[in-house]
Amino acid sequence: MFNLKKEKMKKNIFLILCIVFCTLTFLGAFLCITEKVDNVGYAIIPMLIELVFNSLYRNSKKAIEENTK
Repeated sequence: MFNLKKEKMKKNIFLILCIVFCTLTFLGAFLCITEKVDNVGYAIIPMLIELVFNSLYRNSKKAIEENTK
């Protein structure tokens, strides 16, 4: 059985984590551009994690839309 409340909670958590890691990506890119750090991993790693949470968010959103019809 599909638990709509649980799926909506997961969707919100994925969205929040996506926003957090997107912010870290831009912060890491800013630090690399201003040469405060020498490693671009400060921007790349949060971007990869953000992409994972973004895809999980989209899958949760799609599951909610399919099961509420």
